[in-house]
Order: sequence, then structure tokens, then C-alpha cells
Amino acid sequence: MSAPSTLEDVRQLAGADTPVRPASAVKSGWSGIVRDAVRFGEVIVTNHNRPEVVVVDIAAYADLVRRARSNERSDEPLRVLQADFDRRLAMFGSAEGGARLRAVAALGIPAPPSRRKPAREPKQ
Repeated sequence: MSAPSTLEDVRQLAGADTPVRPASAVKSGWSGIVRDAVRFGEVIVTNHNRPEVVVVDIAAYADLVRRARSNERSDEPLRVLQADFDRRLAMFGSAEGGARLRAVAALGIPAPPSRRKPAREPKQ
């Protein structure tokens, strides 16, 4: 996912009431930016009217980190399945795995019948 590139894009994410401050205000008005971040949850900092960073208050930051970590864990079953699949797939690259695959192929077990319905013959 690419980062929003325009101020309008960032405002859509943050909300129309999110304060916007130029980068020049960071040095001269840091305390005001911090106050606004605490009050509104975030402040968009721009450089030449392009969004550069978003300053968030500590509560919003903690919430973002918690949610990101819970999302990382939510795909854990998929990671376990992928690791198991990768392990099994790697086995075919080994000498033992190749031998096992050839032994199964040598059994000549026919493939299961197709579940597809036969195509209809055209009407004459």
C-alpha cells in the first residue's frame, strides 16, 4: 500500500478537523503542535503544502501499535500452514523425497474420475 501523497489524501484518513501545520512551525511552535496532538489525537505536518509526517499523541500511538500487533497475530494460522507447506515442498528437493515420489508414481494408481459433467453434444 502506498503512502498518501497529497494533503487531501491524508485528510481523508485523518479527518477534516485534524490540524495542519507547516514544517516551519515545528521548531518555533512545538508546544502548540503537541497541544493540538493531545487535543485532536494527531497533527499533520506539511512541507511546501505536501504532507510529511503526522504527529500523534501517545494514546493514539499506543492504540495503533496494539492494533498492528493484534493484526500480526490474526494471520498466525496462515503462517503455520505456510510453514508446513514449505517444509513439505522442500522435501521433494531432497534425495529421499524424490525417491518417495517416484515410488508412489510407480504404483500406477489411476487419477480419480473427473467431476466435470461431459460437454453436451450440439443439436443437429
